[in-house]
Amino acid sequence: MKRIAFISRQYRFFMLAFTVITCIPLYGQNPLKIMPLGNSITRGETDGTITEGQMKGYRYELKNLLNMAGYNTDFVGSESTGFNYFSDSQHAGIGGSRDQYVARLLMDGYDARNDIQILVPPRPYLDEYDPDIILLHIGTNDITHEADAITNQQVSAVLNLIDQYEVRAQREVIVFLALIINRKLPCIAGSGCQTTIDFNNAIKSMALARIAAGDKIFIVDMEHDAGFNYDATDMADALHPNSTGYAKMASLWYSSITANYNTAPVFSAIPDQFFDEGTSSVPLALDNYIADIEDPDQDITWTAVQQGEAHLNILINANRQVIATPLDVNWNGSQAVVFTATDRGNNSSNIKSVADTIVFTVNPVNDPPVFTSTPKLTDTVNHLYEYIYSAIDLDEDDELTFFVPLAPSWIEFYPSANMIAGVAQQPGFYTIEISVTDGDTVVKQDYTVQVFGPTNEADFESPALNIYPNPASDHIRIRLEEGTDELEFTLFDVTGSMVLHQKISNTFETEVNLRQHSIPDGVYFYTILSSKERLTGKLIIYNE
Repeated sequence: MKRIAFISRQYRFFMLAFTVITCIPLYGQNPLKIMPLGNSITRGETDGTITEGQMKGYRYELKNLLNMAGYNTDFVGSESTGFNYFSDSQHAGIGGSRDQYVARLLMDGYDARNDIQILVPPRPYLDEYDPDIILLHIGTNDITHEADAITNQQVSAVLNLIDQYEVRAQREVIVFLALIINRKLPCIAGSGCQTTIDFNNAIKSMALARIAAGDKIFIVDMEHDAGFNYDATDMADALHPNSTGYAKMASLWYSSITANYNTAPVFSAIPDQFFDEGTSSVPLALDNYIADIEDPDQDITWTAVQQGEAHLNILINANRQVIATPLDVNWNGSQAVVFTATDRGNNSSNIKSVADTIVFTVNPVNDPPVFTSTPKLTDTVNHLYEYIYSAIDLDEDDELTFFVPLAPSWIEFYPSANMIAGVAQQPGFYTIEISVTDGDTVVKQDYTVQVFGPTNEADFESPALNIYPNPASDHIRIRLEEGTDELEFTLFDVTGSMVLHQKISNTFETEVNLRQHSIPDGVYFYTILSSKERLTGKLIIYNE
């Protein structure tokens, strides 16, 4: 049962109920199981002239009103009347029943009014039908046939049995407890209008006390708020409404349910999202995948929680559109995100939420190579120009290939050393283009080298002590300074490890056979040390 304060409404003509705003049908909504519980008024009797198939009571109009509003309903109970009008005609209304009979019915499925064991074997009635809502209208027969109907009312026992079912089933049942309709005028002394008023006052006091103690009940003042005319306008006989009266009951039941019962939002299937690495997802309109009977889209609150490590920035804008952007522009993969939709509820105690998981998949795309080296843009004639180029690719599996589409004739390309080098003989401007490809994309680095003529500041090798050719293939020559008795030639690789050490003496020029020493292609550093000077530099070795 649901917590509620007393409901009091002004009279509403029943036809206004048919002006409700219709909602989109909630095809994914679980059926709202409603148990109409009571006596012949619940059963749908009028003046004793209609058949069981015609006894639609208030239930037929109530079903239509709820369905028009978008509710997916299922009336439940062991009885069925009014089936000439609708198939969902089940209920728990037994003609002539009193409050103690209803209590016994809920206890073990026994109909004490007609001495029939309805549930065989005997078992709790509510466990059999699992209602979400109970519409309880009981007491008419009690005050008609029992002098102590007010002082010995058993409606509280019925409510106790419903509470016990909630504990067993671990679920909440909402009880809409009616203050019963009065009698057709003129009232019969002893069991008429005032007795009904007194009974309703007693039931109202009992229910309010339970509510104050924490019970969960909605009181529906059917006597006053349904708008009954207690004459032939709305009454078929002294106790039962006619079709107009039943329609008024349906309207008040409907307005009480829709004002106080909150259904959870319902998801339809939200498609998983796919987009390319380095981009954002297209806006996803959440309004297209949620529906709520009571709340419009703008009153639904959304949250998003990523499962596991978070890779996305999830934005839900004011129009309830989702845009996902990777936190790392180079990330690709799948990210599960749980979206929760929360309605505003009728009050703080019945706010409801529903969650669904969307998988965002970021498709990998080819990342182009990126040069990480910067070329030298100036040099002088007769000086070794060299540029060691490098690039990276974020796609770790890609193999990079370099090539030189454009270079002056004096530039040589050394693929094994990732280098270009050469000696310009003339000053000028020379255009060079180096390209790299990962197999899909070609990226080029083009630039212009300005070669200056010889100046006092030119970086020349010592004319008396030098090494050539450079770059070299299979040998180098070292020219000694006149008067030099001995020098030492040492060659180091780029890690600083010595790969060749040789002493040279008593000769003007000597030759070093590089292949004889099995020196692989690459870039090396050399030192030539004589008694008069020291020369250091780079030596490029390549295989012609």
